[in-house]
Formats: sequence, C-alpha cells, structure tokens
Amino acid sequence: MNILVNLSTLKKGGGQNVALNFLSSLDTLNFENISFYFFVAEGSGSHQYLKSKKKVNFSVLPSNPLKRIFFELFLSKNILNKEKIDIIYTYFGIGLFTKKIPQVSGSADSNLYFPEINFWSHYKGLKRFKKRIIDLYRIWGLKRANAIIFENKVMEERSRKLFNIKYTKFIMPSISFDCENTNLRSLVKNKSKGLFLCGWQLNKNIMMIPEIASQLKKHDVDFEFVITAPLDNSPEHIKFIKKVKFHNVENYINLVGTVNKHDLSSLYKSIDFVFLLSKLESFSNNIIESWYYKRLLIISDEIWARSICNESAIYVERDDSEVIANKIMEVLNNPKLENLVIHRASKMLLNYPSVNERTINEINYIKQIYELS
Repeated sequence: MNILVNLSTLKKGGGQNVALNFLSSLDTLNFENISFYFFVAEGSGSHQYLKSKKKVNFSVLPSNPLKRIFFELFLSKNILNKEKIDIIYTYFGIGLFTKKIPQVSGSADSNLYFPEINFWSHYKGLKRFKKRIIDLYRIWGLKRANAIIFENKVMEERSRKLFNIKYTKFIMPSISFDCENTNLRSLVKNKSKGLFLCGWQLNKNIMMIPEIASQLKKHDVDFEFVITAPLDNSPEHIKFIKKVKFHNVENYINLVGTVNKHDLSSLYKSIDFVFLLSKLESFSNNIIESWYYKRLLIISDEIWARSICNESAIYVERDDSEVIANKIMEVLNNPKLENLVIHRASKMLLNYPSVNERTINEINYIKQIYELS
C-alpha cells in the first residue's frame, strides 16, 4: 500500500512539532508492505527534516494557502498517479485532492464543533467574515473526507451529531520529550513564574496578562509572566506593550520571544505554573508538557478543558483577571494543593501513548479505511 502523508498544512507551532514527532517515529518503525510519500510546506520544519534524510520521497508545496490549494487541485494528480498512491492522510486540515483516492484527515479546529461559542468575537468586519468563510470551507472539507481522526473525544462525538460524519477515530495525542537541556539566560529563578507558551493568538487570552499582573501588584505579589509570543511589532504585540505600560506592570512581564523546541526543557524547568486560558482547544501540547515537567497547569474552566484534564489542573474563569489573580495567590499560599494536582497529573500522563504507539494507531486506522473504501 502506498500512503501519501500530507503535511503541507503544517508550517509552524504545535502542529508542526507533532508532525516532526510522526516523521521521527516512521524512522524507527517498520510497516510491512507500506510505502510513504510526503507533501510538505516549503521552509517548514518537516521540509528541513526530510531534506536531511536519504531515500525519502517527497514534494514541496507552497506555504501560501491559496497557492497550495491550486497545487492540490491541478498539479497533484500527476504525482498521485506516478507514485500509485492508494490513500491520503492529511495530518491536520483538509486537502482538495481527487475523490478517486480515499482521504483521512486529522481535525484540530475546535471552534467548528462548538457553534454555541462566539469564537471569533475578537474580530470585526471583514476579518470576521473571512474567518467564517474559512470555517465553512473546513466543514465542507471534513464532510468530503472518508474519515476523520480526532485528539479530543468531545469533538469526535460532536462531529457525528453536527455534521453526520460516519467514520471517526479518537487517538490520544503524544509528545516527544527529547529536548536538549539548554539554558535560557533571560530566566533567573528569583520569583514565582507563570508561562504563556503561545503566539499572539487572541484565543489564548494573552491580552488579559497585564490586567492579571495589575491585580497581583495590588496585593504586592512578586510574580513574573513569561511569554513566548514573537517580538515582531505586529498590531497585537504593540497593543500588548501599550496595555503593560498602562497598568504599569513592566516588572511583571518577560517577553522572551519564540523559543526553539530544543529549549523547551530548560524553559519548563525555569517556571512554576503553565497558563492555558484559551476559549477553545482541541488539545494543546501545553497540557501534556506541564504534566510531564510537573508544573501546575492553570486552565480555562470550559467543557473542552475539563474533558481532557479532569482533576489534573486548576480551573479559572478565563475573562476575570481578579479571579485568576486570586487563584494564583491561593496556590502560592497552599503548596499542598499544588502538589496534589501535580500528583494527579503525573498519574493522568500514564494514560497517554508514546509517539510510536500513536503512529501505529494512526497507520492501522488508515489501513482500515482503505480496506473499507
């Protein structure tokens, strides 16, 4: 069987790290009578990884979404025919390939499955309209696929009810912890620290940080928010800096910028708490990483979060800076509570598969869908 693994939708962020884990596991696993061909985005981590390997067959697709779609519609057919592709696995997202070849897609767009939540409330006018059009396109693509793989059980259940998707599979996420133990010089262990491992995505509630810091300052709590959003002078970056200055909390903020995957171990060992204040997530590496490095997770009190974490996190109202600050102070003053939650998280972590185990589950499901097609 010849499988096309389509990684071209993944260019950066957590999805890219998951793709790299998948590729590395294929190096160590042996799937009898299966050959792999890859589509990767130009300049992505997956592209660089495959370039470094010998005897790996892959094609490089444009990183621009519209150009990529053009490639899928009009230029991919020759490659699919030449490589005698039997089935396509688009890791996260959808691919507009010929319907003659069955396609399995991974879905991580959580907002599609929670229509009752106004996910794009931070956007206005044309930007909001564009987001809605993209969502409709993604829903159409999900219905077009032969089967969908989910990392979130609630999303899988809702996909069947909302979109009548027949073939679905819940496969728990995994993550690789082979990071090098480097040192981030900007982090000095002189006060309690909370990590926001994210970019400038408004869904992460990153703009709430200056307000939380202001509440902590009122109570003379010495605390530092470590933020990995890029120092790119984007509109969001500029707005954030203005809010920091408005609340006069510069001493509470440490914008370290984008952190390389190899620095993650050092980063986690330099902080005390991990914050994930998203409105919606399918899953987040922040969760499983915080558990692995035994750092307390403070997360939004939402259905998706409780379905993943159960009692292995501290829950807060994501839009209330006073409540969040009070919870931080409560935990700082109650080490027993912190240790209890971290202990529960360590036990929860045992339920998750290794990278190789997850990859085997994925390939087995792809084989199953191919046999049904």
